[in-house]
Amino acid sequence: MTTNESADGRVLSTERRGDVLAIQDLAVAYGYAVDDKDWTRWEALFTVDAFIDYTHSGGITGTPAELAAWLPDAMGAFIWTLHSVMNHEIRFTGPDTATGRLNLFNRNAIEWQGATEFSDVGGLYLDEYRKVGDAWRFARRVERTYYVTGGEFSALVRRLAVTTAPDERPPTG
Repeated sequence: MTTNESADGRVLSTERRGDVLAIQDLAVAYGYAVDDKDWTRWEALFTVDAFIDYTHSGGITGTPAELAAWLPDAMGAFIWTLHSVMNHEIRFTGPDTATGRLNLFNRNAIEWQGATEFSDVGGLYLDEYRKVGDAWRFARRVERTYYVTGGEFSALVRRLAVTTAPDERPPTG
């Protein structure tokens, strides 16, 4: 099947179905690595040369190593996070490569300016995956944040996203 043909509803081979499940597991592992603040596990989910873009939610871009060094401070104020992903669409582009997109929803509790706030984030992950040995890894992950709701922290994220991703429509609140 070429990339121009629709994959919607096609019956996948047993091997490809295994690939789909492994990529879906990768996406779930990502959420738990963030929720557990396990940055070693998080970094291992990516290829070494992967590109990550969190600018649309007020963050930075970089390699897994650069983001793994930045994340502890960036996530330090969060009391807890609950990352959920839904509607995962995967398209294979080669024997060991694929693209994907999936909806995200994060409910977060944060200690901000002396008070506990809740912050809800919704958007889309745009991914590229590469099979390395017998495991699928993120080769690229771009977060597109559509909304950030909550208190003062959420308002700060929305304002920050305007400066870190000026060419994108800013998240609503």
